[in-house]
Amino acid sequence: MDGDSRRYRELNTKEALRVIDQISLVNPEVMLILSGGEPLLRDDIFELAAYASGKGLMVVLGSNGLLIDERVASALRRCGVTGISISLDSVTPEIHDEIRSFGGAWQRTVKAISACRSEGLSVQVNAVVTRKNYGEIPALIEYAHAVGAKVFSPFFLVCTGRGEELTDITPGQYEELLSLIVEVNGKYEGMLVRTRCSPTFRRMLYQDNPESPLLKMDAGRCLAGRSYCRIDPEGEVTPCPYLSLPLGNLKKEDFNDIWSKSDVFLSLRDPQLKGKCGLCEFRSLCGGCRARAYLFRHDYLGEDPWCEYIPCGGDVISPLSIACFSADKASAVGTPSWTEAAIKRLKMVPFFVRPMVKVATEKYAAGKGCREITPEIMEELRNETGRSGMGGHHS
Repeated sequence: MDGDSRRYRELNTKEALRVIDQISLVNPEVMLILSGGEPLLRDDIFELAAYASGKGLMVVLGSNGLLIDERVASALRRCGVTGISISLDSVTPEIHDEIRSFGGAWQRTVKAISACRSEGLSVQVNAVVTRKNYGEIPALIEYAHAVGAKVFSPFFLVCTGRGEELTDITPGQYEELLSLIVEVNGKYEGMLVRTRCSPTFRRMLYQDNPESPLLKMDAGRCLAGRSYCRIDPEGEVTPCPYLSLPLGNLKKEDFNDIWSKSDVFLSLRDPQLKGKCGLCEFRSLCGGCRARAYLFRHDYLGEDPWCEYIPCGGDVISPLSIACFSADKASAVGTPSWTEAAIKRLKMVPFFVRPMVKVATEKYAAGKGCREITPEIMEELRNETGRSGMGGHHS
């Protein structure tokens, strides 16, 4: 299919606005990630962002940075975008340009990061990990911190789309790199280092420190079908960008019908895992990557082929909630309400970790028997998690 005919099949502006309406009815506080491909190639991207922001959604944008300059960064801020994730795959311009197949990409990407920071946008630096840049990840973490990123996130390749043309790292290298990320956790003031598409990270975090705040805030968990899904440019809904199981099309169906009734979504929310994953004592904490299981096993509930851990049996391991608290108190209180002052403080938290902070604060307050969340409750939580290196993200 050529580019023009594919563009003709994409959701038009009216259809995209209708989808935003449907999403906001399911969850008015959802994070809407405008990504791609390259979302800035859409002529109506600023209109869509402003509309979603106006409805109260948290709007963020994922980009390769090539089309972002001072003017575009300013426009994104004005239309309600709160943060940008930008891909930077090497500290060496030539390697980044080769991975991105575009000469001069590195220079333009670095300028984009600067432009976004100048506009007050939170910046997350992403790096797609391949054999070409595997050894550079420590240097990329340092560089991301130096340019003021709030988060550095290595993305581990699930070989679909253009990724099929790239050489993957080995399962052993995957575990080695996750060990590095566990080791540097909390060492970069003002910047969180976390992973995507790597639930094995949660098992390794637990083995290093069962009380890690990252575990309590669901860092690294596979969110596909639980609190996340993908809508492709043509309106197809899939569990995630790498798990290509079309579950319905929003040109014909309502988002809530797909989200709440799809058998695949329902099974991902209470997965009956198979193979090694189904036997593993970490299956609740980790659960493996469902996209890799589908790609290699043709079964999205099968075992994750990248995990080298051998299950030991025994009780299923689950992370403790943040702070040990009485289940009776939490049940009696329910979800506490937020004061206006607490909401204002929550909005100061970088968007990349805001949902995790919100959930953790509500659990913490409920466990203490509080019916209302105040800035003082947030400060208590900050002091507790700060001892483990996460305090800098609770503004």
